[in-house]
Amino acid sequence: MANTIQNLTQRQIMLSFSYLAYCGEEIVTPNPQSQILNLINTAMPQIPPISSPNATWKVVWGPAVYTTPGALYQDNLMFAAQNQSDPTQIVVAIRGTNFVADLDWLMDDFDVRQTIPWPPGSTTSNPANALMSESTSIDLQVLFAMIGATYGGGGPMSLMKFLLAQTASPIQLCVTGHSLGGCLAGALALYMKDNPTLWDASGKSNVSCITFAAPTAGNAAFAAYSDSRFSGGPYPTNWDTTLGTTCDAVRCNFDVAPLAWIYTNLSASETSSPLFSIYAPPNVNPPNIDFTKIPFPWGYAWTQIEKYVLPEVANTLKSQNYTQVVANATVVQGTFNTAYVGDTNNGTLTTYVEVFLAQAAYQHSVSYPIILGVPALNNSSIIVRGATPATTTGVRMEPRLARELIMRRAAAAG
Repeated sequence: MANTIQNLTQRQIMLSFSYLAYCGEEIVTPNPQSQILNLINTAMPQIPPISSPNATWKVVWGPAVYTTPGALYQDNLMFAAQNQSDPTQIVVAIRGTNFVADLDWLMDDFDVRQTIPWPPGSTTSNPANALMSESTSIDLQVLFAMIGATYGGGGPMSLMKFLLAQTASPIQLCVTGHSLGGCLAGALALYMKDNPTLWDASGKSNVSCITFAAPTAGNAAFAAYSDSRFSGGPYPTNWDTTLGTTCDAVRCNFDVAPLAWIYTNLSASETSSPLFSIYAPPNVNPPNIDFTKIPFPWGYAWTQIEKYVLPEVANTLKSQNYTQVVANATVVQGTFNTAYVGDTNNGTLTTYVEVFLAQAAYQHSVSYPIILGVPALNNSSIIVRGATPATTTGVRMEPRLARELIMRRAAAAG
């Protein structure tokens, strides 16, 4: 594995923090920060990449939580951890979508019809024409305003203020997250790279990011600008320099989420939808989920969807021109889950969509710890999303993506 996956050790560490950010997402009691911190602290010693004698980590800020006023469930979470063996290494982890929070879907994931100038808070794009989705802009403002507890003195404060207090000497800061958290991690790291005086007292600290399964944050101009800012060094300690960038965008070849907002992936032509062909030959053969094999009359219904509906959905996103950062990054290779396979003899359109969404959910969540060799992250008794461990293992994130994809298509269609 070490010979085939780039930046593996760093990815294992950051994936661990990205999934730790999901701890406690189902807790509905007010002010759940101390409960979530306890869940994170309990989980960390059980995750080898961050519990080895040479790399023991400790939460030093947060977790900070944001819940929309009047809502039951949390919408956003962020925390910072420090390597106790090398205090110059600090990680900021951002949670992805809370699968039980409807407002989180609507405000954080689906608000992509509008684009906002980069940087956040401005009315004019800098550089010219660099735009991010309105949801990314809103979430960044939430992250900026978060107040988290500190450990070791100083009291509650914002992340930027906390980092200022840590950077009398330079640090190596890595921002990470999975799914929506990955999208925000890349954008936050870019903002910090552009505004070092807000968080780096030394003026010599280095900021990088590792994102997992991230959807697109902005348009082509935004992506090109981000790529230019992270291109080349200086590289963090133990970083794989063959990446050529300090923005390591990790995407599984079977994950549909990084494809979702790019209009050409929805409908490249009247008869082709790359997103819905991801589990069909030649990508997978056999088994597969091949929409062209759906029996009549449901197959006819799908051809009409590809001919008329998907092009219309794609057109609603065309003007935004969403583009992935580090678009040429080498994808990690997943394994098709044979538990979710289309029935070419008896399948209806409904059953095809159901197995597609189940496969997509598996690839978006469960597959990354398997591919990168951190199986503990799929153990619901370690990554505890409620106040107590769930009775299932490794599937708690699946319903979220399935529902996200359904609502995303509905929202894009207007």
